[in-house]
Amino acid sequence: MGNSKQMGPAATVLASKRKLTIVVPAFNEAAHIETTLTVVFEAAANLLDAYEIIVVDDGSSDGTGAVAEQFAASHPNTRVKRQPVNQGVGAAYLYGLREARFPYLTLVPGDNVFSRTAVENVFAAVGRAPLVVSYRDNMEVRTRVRYALSIICTMSMRLICGRRIRDAHSMYVFPVDLARAIPVQPGYGYHIESLGRLLCLVPDLVEVSSPLNPRPDANSGVMKVSVVWLLGITMLRLAGWRIVTGCRSFLFPAAVIGEETTRLGRRIP
Repeated sequence: MGNSKQMGPAATVLASKRKLTIVVPAFNEAAHIETTLTVVFEAAANLLDAYEIIVVDDGSSDGTGAVAEQFAASHPNTRVKRQPVNQGVGAAYLYGLREARFPYLTLVPGDNVFSRTAVENVFAAVGRAPLVVSYRDNMEVRTRVRYALSIICTMSMRLICGRRIRDAHSMYVFPVDLARAIPVQPGYGYHIESLGRLLCLVPDLVEVSSPLNPRPDANSGVMKVSVVWLLGITMLRLAGWRIVTGCRSFLFPAAVIGEETTRLGRRIP
């Protein structure tokens, strides 16, 4: 699995920085958002040194925002951003990235698709490496089409980035400063572009399992043709970037990270 489990001298320093911004996007998830936030809050309180939970109500019409605001009123370090219209999960990610107060960021979907064990595993890995990549180890609970698309996405990411990660469509922890320097589109493919570039730029990562809850596709709208098309276009754009940059990141990771941050070093609008 490459150098995914080989921590360098910085691992000890990183381990003391268990500070995480948690973005929870939700669109018409009134039936699930409280359960999701309860799991996130309890895991964060038990496993992190410091944290903030940013709920992004993405133009919901079913009372999701009201449920989230009621939860935030009785739970510290939690706040809600209500979007007037639906802008997509990528826009929620970018909002959280702009507002993040801590050095690491993760996104937990508000539809309760990931199990408590998954959330705890990801949070427990914060600080063990600059990049945390989780993998869904019970993919049999997904529909066959979703399972096939996940395999295609992961194989494509491996081919483009040269890193043998187990899953390219799960939960991740990104280093905020570097993630802010990566220009991404606000659509659903935000994670492909962000993860792909970080895989090329960050030499150390750790992988953890993130099992799904039963029937995770029951409340998902990802299987729209437009979404699948967008993911394909995003993967092609990532491949183009990879061709242009070549293999410099593997040869001189520190220098390339510095160069990329300087070249793209600006807050994403």
